[in-house]
Amino acid sequence: MTDGVSTRSAVLFLGTTALSTIGAALGALESTYIATTSDPGRGALRTAAMIIVLLIAAVLTVPHVPLLASRWGYQRLYALSTAGTAIVWAAAGLAMLAGLPPYATLLVAMPFMGVSTGLTTVLAPLFARAYLSRNTMAGAYSRLAVIMGLSWGLGSLLGGQIFQSTAPGVGVLMRGILAVPLAVVLVVVHPAGTVPAARQASGGAWRTMVHHARTPSPLRTVIVLSGVVAVFALPYLSLIVPVTAALRQVPLVSGAGILMAGTSVGEVLSPILVSTLQRRLPSLPAAAAAALAGAACLLAFAIASVLWTDRVELLIWALIGVGFGASRYAMKSLELDAAVRSGVDDGDAVATVSFAKTALAPVGLLLWALLMSVTSVEMTLLVACAGLSIGAAAVWATYARQTAALGT
Repeated sequence: MTDGVSTRSAVLFLGTTALSTIGAALGALESTYIATTSDPGRGALRTAAMIIVLLIAAVLTVPHVPLLASRWGYQRLYALSTAGTAIVWAAAGLAMLAGLPPYATLLVAMPFMGVSTGLTTVLAPLFARAYLSRNTMAGAYSRLAVIMGLSWGLGSLLGGQIFQSTAPGVGVLMRGILAVPLAVVLVVVHPAGTVPAARQASGGAWRTMVHHARTPSPLRTVIVLSGVVAVFALPYLSLIVPVTAALRQVPLVSGAGILMAGTSVGEVLSPILVSTLQRRLPSLPAAAAAALAGAACLLAFAIASVLWTDRVELLIWALIGVGFGASRYAMKSLELDAAVRSGVDDGDAVATVSFAKTALAPVGLLLWALLMSVTSVEMTLLVACAGLSIGAAAVWATYARQTAALGT
């Protein structure tokens, strides 16, 4: 394939991914805003409950992605999952605009959204590498993060402004509409790089996941780090509206949009962190180092919340969020790179890591929501900082032991 065709396919993929990500930010901000304001006294728990419904559907879907790809092909499956995302979110938005209760509508739609999320979680990294064919997995995904960060930041800021004066459902509807161009590109534009071959899956889907999780190997160490990140780091992004409410920011949706935008700016900077770490460390200890940086940001969040209040506190949080976003997406890029270098089939490796992360994410959401409800945001952040630090250090030590054993 010529460089011109390769560049054109990459540009189309990145452009439509940008549109889809703007929609994702609008949908995420409005849906969590709806959940938080549906019962302000239990906003964090309501938001966590809604997302857990989505995650349960996602975790039931992820193990079957290699099998489904063996029947449909990876590219067709990704196109179908993206089209499904468009249909489900658009239908939920239209239902809200027609007058159905917004939170109840979201709860009904979440299982369907979870299925498409489970598919996309596995397929998106593989196609980022395929369309950005001159990069490794870490390089491709971190470069995709630049586009996603800019788009998510734009969507967050737009949502923070428009949702104050629009009926519930507008952001959810836009999430569906803006996914359509990406689905079209996935149907008509083939990537320059290699997509995993659609092979006949062997063994049961769950058996394969459990085998990789139980067998001592580099992949299992990646799984452990992914699980630690899912429990102690990811809930901050999912509970951004309840966190903003705990910071007493008014108007709530505008403040949440600013915090989301800060994290998105950090996502844009993640390739710099990825390349810096990869020059010094292999992918897995580099991912652990990024996790330690994320833990430092959580500690900084807690300290800032004690020292400042009102709009100054929001500004400081947004600035710290830049560092958190960079470390968060560096973790993900490096985890995926370590997974595909573990000696396991790429599709199985990404699916296994995604399965572990999705399966443990509800634990983290419940932990954060309960701690926020019975203690404070500051205490929640300190617990998360400690857990993430201990987990990352343990993974680094395990990697060192494995490397030493191979050298003997």
